[in-house]
Amino acid sequence: MATFTSQIFEILTLNGDNVGSSVTNTINDINFVDNRILSVPTGSVTSLFLMDSVPGAGTFVSSSIKYIRVTNLSSVNAPIKLIVSSSTEAMSYLIATGSSYMLSTSKMTGSVSGLDFSDIRAVKLQASGSAATVEYYIATT
Repeated sequence: MATFTSQIFEILTLNGDNVGSSVTNTINDINFVDNRILSVPTGSVTSLFLMDSVPGAGTFVSSSIKYIRVTNLSSVNAPIKLIVSSSTEAMSYLIATGSSYMLSTSKMTGSVSGLDFSDIRAVKLQASGSAATVEYYIATT
């Protein structure tokens, strides 16, 4: 088992004042990490990974998820749509070039435009305009 530390830094000097910030999150008992960089072609939806109650090829155990980061590494303006879905519903987020989206659990609750998530089952990507380069990093217990 290992301790995982995530750090986010915002660095900004505005009108001569340092208004940057940093946040550190430590997660204990991490046993597994999966890190992958892939190309997402334009014009189709690409499955990034799945979550379920048992592990499998490209499938992570929902209850063991502690940290997920998806980053758009594209060097050109190639936003990607991140599609997060449960067994019956889906929601999407646009990730701009050079930006990241993070999840710290497989549980999402609430309602947005009538969508109500109880468990994430699949995470997929769709490139917009041109192919995109994407990295994901997943830490589990």
